[in-house]
Amino acid sequence: MTNRAGIRDVARVTGLSITTVSHALSGKGRVSERTREIVRAAAERLGYQPDPIAAGLASGRVGVIGILVEHIRSRHWEHTYRPYYAAFASGATMLAVERDHAVVVLPADLWGKVPLDGVIIVDPAHGDPFMSECRKRGKPVVADGTPLDPGFRDVPVIESDSDDTLQALLGHLRDAGASRIALLTGTEPDSYTLDTERAYIAWSHAHGNPVIIEALQPGEPPAAAAERLLSRPDRPDAVHGLNETYGEALLGAARKLGLAIPDDLLVTIMCETVEDKHWDVPLTVLSLEAERRGAVAAAALIDVLSGIEPGSLRVPTRLVIRESTSR
Repeated sequence: MTNRAGIRDVARVTGLSITTVSHALSGKGRVSERTREIVRAAAERLGYQPDPIAAGLASGRVGVIGILVEHIRSRHWEHTYRPYYAAFASGATMLAVERDHAVVVLPADLWGKVPLDGVIIVDPAHGDPFMSECRKRGKPVVADGTPLDPGFRDVPVIESDSDDTLQALLGHLRDAGASRIALLTGTEPDSYTLDTERAYIAWSHAHGNPVIIEALQPGEPPAAAAERLLSRPDRPDAVHGLNETYGEALLGAARKLGLAIPDDLLVTIMCETVEDKHWDVPLTVLSLEAERRGAVAAAALIDVLSGIEPGSLRVPTRLVIRESTSR
């Protein structure tokens, strides 16, 4: 196995100093065009490739971007958020590799200990300290979801048409005969939860649907909240769950209470993928296209790091109708 040609080898065969060769190859410094041509020809002939570690030291970059994950060690996170993050990270990683970068998924308490060029923050919450901390450290940030705190309007944000798709989903439930459509949600003050609640309330007011929102209590399993919702005297005849864990909880609660789906209850969920998960009843899903969002976020962050204005950051969502809402 032969050693890779380095900058010293190019300097040796051209008879030039290492500094002159470095300037000629990087396009920096006061070097004549003739000298640049000589250096580039020698580098090509030798098969020279720049040392990525040395280049990183010179530029202050390490070629690694991070995806910041909160609550990664909690059981609640494992069952509720991991599917979305897994798909998101997969899309980000594939795109980053194409552009010569690596991706590291980090829990919130470790991100400051790992060298990173920039950070992707998913669903920034109210009072999120990481947006401010990244700014203090000069780390570029891309957000998957609108930052809720003031002062971050300049942060690139991955956007979607989820409001429109949610309205289409709620309209589908109404057209299927539902008159009491509820929302099963969590307690997290993040942009996805708050945006969904806002869109649901706005649609309900516009279409005469009673606002029925059941939120998990801190530390409460989704199954308990789902059973409480479906045991109300004014029981809803349709429910949209904020994630697939809530969908599983709704199916279990309906089964326990003797409710048939879709005859007695229509169920829909947000899911990171439109693939059939082999539920008891195939569920109608609103897909945020997490894998594509991850790719768009990684591309935007690498663009920012390269001094390029990010392109379109809007990712369409999808509504897939299945048996759980088909009467």
